[in-house]
Order: sequence, then C-alpha cells, then structure tokens
Amino acid sequence: MTTQPPADLIEAMEQFLARITPYDDPAAEPVVAVDVRVGRLHASFRLTDRAARALTEALGRWTDPEDAGGCGGCGGPVGRDLVCRVCGRLDGIFGATVAHHAAQVADRPD
Repeated sequence: MTTQPPADLIEAMEQFLARITPYDDPAAEPVVAVDVRVGRLHASFRLTDRAARALTEALGRWTDPEDAGGCGGCGGPVGRDLVCRVCGRLDGIFGATVAHHAAQVADRPD
C-alpha cells in the first residue's frame, strides 16, 4: 500500500516526527523548536537532539526530482530532460548520444 505525500508542511512534519519518535529516548529533552506557518496555520515542534539530527539529515539527502546532475560543460543544473538550465547543452550519456547522432544527421548531404 502506498501512501500519498502530505498536502502541507505541517502535516509532513507531524508525519515525520511520528515515524522517528518511537526510536528516541523517552527521557530526552527538546533542544530546538521549529515553527512552521502555512497561511493562517501555525505549528511549533520541539525536537530532541536526535530528532533535530534526523530532520537535518533528511533535508540534506533530499534531491529534487528534476535534478539530473551537473552539466559537463558549465557545471549548471541539468534537468530531467537532460538539458542544462544554464547553457542549454544536452548532457549526460543519453544526451551526449542524442547530440552526437543529431550532429551526424545534420552533416549528411541528403
């Protein structure tokens, strides 16, 4: 069974903390507060050191689904379509193959 991602940041934070709280030390004291405001809604979350580290690690590991790495030409971000968003170069192994084939076809004297 797959679950839908939460509709808002407050719900996402609640779900994240619900998943990690059972593994935390019940005697651990909160060391940081995170306030989240979404429109008129507001929530404050008090995190233990372990929960704060878990949140930091989760944020650090997240990769945008559009991110296909860096451009071999300029180092800019390459999108899912394998086109560099800075210089427009078609990048990646598949992108390089397509660009090479396109260049060969363009050079044909048809």
